[in-house]
Amino acid sequence: MRNGDDDGAILNYTLAIEWSPEDLDNYYARGQAHWHKHDLGLAVADFSRALELNPHDLYAHYLRGAVYRERGYLSHAITDFNTVIENEDGPARAFYLRACCHAERKDYGMALADLDETLERDPFNEKAYQLKVSCESQYVEAAV
Repeated sequence: MRNGDDDGAILNYTLAIEWSPEDLDNYYARGQAHWHKHDLGLAVADFSRALELNPHDLYAHYLRGAVYRERGYLSHAITDFNTVIENEDGPARAFYLRACCHAERKDYGMALADLDETLERDPFNEKAYQLKVSCESQYVEAAV
């Protein structure tokens, strides 16, 4: 995949899955190759398969949430990010991506809360500051 051969990576991980169908890493890797190729439905399928094997796998929830967001399935993405955040001291990136989902749904109050958490955990996240400024202006406009 690092060499830009997504099709080759998909083929290799498909073989690895046939040999070791319980190995979650193969589903993650193949899902990421599908995602890189913009085959988002196949990426979701691989991350979902990983979750069938281990429903508590936070990494699979995180990856699937990111793909759901890209597909525009914002409520599904938020559900996956909630799982990551609630079951672990969630990484700043999960809060940021959930904030993006809230902003895209025009739920600026929720977005701002997640952005505050993001910036508390990662004070150098420039994109979070940019989104926060945008959400604050939208939040004020909505209140007027």
